[in-house]
Amino acid sequence: MIYQRAIPADELFSAQLEMLMQNGRIATISANMLGVLATIVLFWQFVEITWLLLWACGVLIMLLARSLYMSNALVERSYQDRPRRVYWQLLLGAVITGAVWSTAYIAATFVAPAPVQYMFLLLIFMVITLSMGVTLALREYFIAHLFTSLWPIAWWCLAHYWDEANNLLVGLFTLAVCGVLLLVSNRVYLSFRNMIALNWEREAMSRELGDLTQSLRDRNRQLRDARRQLTDLANVDELTGLGNRRVVNQVLRDEINRARRSGAELSVIMLDVDYFKNYNDTYGHPAGDGVLQRLADLMQRATARAGEVVARYGGEEFILILPGASEHSALRTAERLKELVIAECIPHGTSEVSEFITVSQGVVTVCPGANLEPADLIKVADRSLYEAKDSGRNAIAFAGV
Repeated sequence: MIYQRAIPADELFSAQLEMLMQNGRIATISANMLGVLATIVLFWQFVEITWLLLWACGVLIMLLARSLYMSNALVERSYQDRPRRVYWQLLLGAVITGAVWSTAYIAATFVAPAPVQYMFLLLIFMVITLSMGVTLALREYFIAHLFTSLWPIAWWCLAHYWDEANNLLVGLFTLAVCGVLLLVSNRVYLSFRNMIALNWEREAMSRELGDLTQSLRDRNRQLRDARRQLTDLANVDELTGLGNRRVVNQVLRDEINRARRSGAELSVIMLDVDYFKNYNDTYGHPAGDGVLQRLADLMQRATARAGEVVARYGGEEFILILPGASEHSALRTAERLKELVIAECIPHGTSEVSEFITVSQGVVTVCPGANLEPADLIKVADRSLYEAKDSGRNAIAFAGV
């Protein structure tokens, strides 16, 4: 992702058009409307009121049409899709508006005395000056309005200097005003361009930072997911989907500490499939894997309480961790698991205790003391499991600590 430090020329041009229409639409229309109202007040004694109102209505309609065009261009964003077309239409509107004022002044020289003419010229200066600050986002727009309004007035006065004593002075003064406004407009225009470029750079940087932040969030989420997957791979037995020995050690340590603090009991069931080696030799290891997966489902069905954990300890050995379970509750769980395994009726033709798969279970229940470690509890459960095997398998043996 590369940050672009300079605004492209086409984007700068579109931004100038947008700024002109957003800021200049209301200001220029308002300034010209005020000029029209002032013109009515100024000339109502010298021009028939009907013609004066007709002129004012025509100018207002033209101004409203320009405002509507700018509004539509902003809504439709045509200044981005067709910037050159919008540009020339805006210039045309500025030329027509300027021509309206210069034509009105020249016409006023035939009907109004010189003092009124000069007041009208000052009014035109005011309209142009008021609109200058918001129209210089696009220099050509202001220049078109300036030269079509004041330039013809200046040359008219110079060309008719003999009609009024002050026409020569007014013409020269008007040309001087055009020059001053042109110089000032150039400085203001450059300031507008710099402001637009600076705002664009800030927005571009903000977008880049936003994209970068989102990219970092996505990358962090991917890393969290990857860490979670790695943790699952490290803690989950691939064949059965149960926890592995690492999970057993961690859970036992946590549950021993919790039971030690609360004074509650903790039970563990160690389980082994009877004559599983014979089963693998007879039916094959894929079939043996299927048996382990079915047993994993049965053990999860046998443990319904919150916090109880089922894990594969190794080979055909499984372990059930039963927090808060008493001796009676743990033996009941073992009996339920034994019944579920028998009810599953998984054929085992080489078993010496049944024609179906059976399991041996060692149960241990403790109230953890200060020195009890997870390995100690597993040793007791494993010893209890071997007692169940020694008693003929398909059995449950209990040991207390």
